Amino acid sequence: MSQRLLTVQEAARHLRLNPRSVYLLAQRGGIPATRVTGKWLFPEHLLDEWLETSARQRKGEGSPQRRAPVAPAGSVFVAGSDDPALELLPDALAGAPGRPLCFQATIGSVGGLEALAAGRCDVAVAHLLDPASGDYNLPQVGRYLAGRPTALVNLFQRELGLVVWTGNPRKLGGLEDLGRRGLKLVNRQPGSGTRQVLDTALAQAGIAPRTIAGYGDEVSTHWGVGLRVLRGQADVGIATRAVAQALSLGFVPLTRERFDMIIPQDLFFRPAVQALIEAVRSTGFQDGLTRLGGYDARQSGRVLAETG
Repeated sequence: MSQRLLTVQEAARHLRLNPRSVYLLAQRGGIPATRVTGKWLFPEHLLDEWLETSARQRKGEGSPQRRAPVAPAGSVFVAGSDDPALELLPDALAGAPGRPLCFQATIGSVGGLEALAAGRCDVAVAHLLDPASGDYNLPQVGRYLAGRPTALVNLFQRELGLVVWTGNPRKLGGLEDLGRRGLKLVNRQPGSGTRQVLDTALAQAGIAPRTIAGYGDEVSTHWGVGLRVLRGQADVGIATRAVAQALSLGFVPLTRERFDMIIPQDLFFRPAVQALIEAVRSTGFQDGLTRLGGYDARQSGRVLAETG
């Protein structure tokens, strides 16, 4: 983060404690801390807030006004876009100290940012492309979370494409083929990043949505898209390569997109949030991405940008 980070020795001097006490407090989640390449680091401004909170509580004055976490202590509430790989997170967190719980709500990229802005979740996940800048998520974060400092942490990059019948008997080559007569689409819900990909492409191609059979037939997950195609209820939908491979369906690549976590800076150093970031960086999570197929984990867990 942009604020100064202290080592164990520096934090001990700052708090006037011995280094062993600082280390034990960090391990137990008793003070704000994060681990980077195996070393504990401490955000100086949050240590000062922790000292002030402790002093106020001793005087019975309560804690300073800060936005409270949504999930109970020892857990984190993630809301926003859907991806099959998010199902790997609970297992990746299982070995973290305190075994923090990860609650998830699939409400679309825009829904996640709205929930974060309203204080209804701790972390949002999104993959919203800004056509003007070519960047993911950052412009939308400024729109929905203006004035609240946040960090964008990468989860992964993923392949998105058309999921079609096995062998692609309709010979679909891209989104421009969706207007064919006799072809039925299964769509994603408004507010999802995947719906945005479709609507943007249709507008650029001059294809009116009303001309596409099934445009109003909506599901909220990638698995939902794949299962509709598998059952023959639709000919095509947009989902990840991982879904197509798992269901032995055909896949026509469209784009590779960035999928990020948006984390408010006032919650960034909570132990459960830090455990989530460490889980994303873990070998177990990244090996799981490889097994699913269609993911790139080279930036997973990396802070890509800060706002505010």
